Amino acid sequence: MKDVKLMRSAKLKKESRDITKQILDFGVREEQKLDIIFNIALSLEDNAALKEIVGVLKRFRENINSEEEEDNNNDKNNKILIWKGVSSHG
Repeated sequence: MKDVKLMRSAKLKKESRDITKQILDFGVREEQKLDIIFNIALSLEDNAALKEIVGVLKRFRENINSEEEEDNNNDKNNKILIWKGVSSHG
């Protein structure tokens, strides 16, 4: 029985590596990698893991997003920011 669980676990790990390889082969930029990781983290059922991972990624995404804002927006007076954050409930 333990061998069956180990084989299943190995198969799932290989599938995860294959998916990662496909994403990287697609040709994603560094910013996109962080966004992909962030979006996948938001789908986690383990709320503690979700909050911790999103918290770490948020620091990097904010830096990237603020750099993009400087490049793309000369007028900073008329901005509305909407954050769909992680709820502390449930």
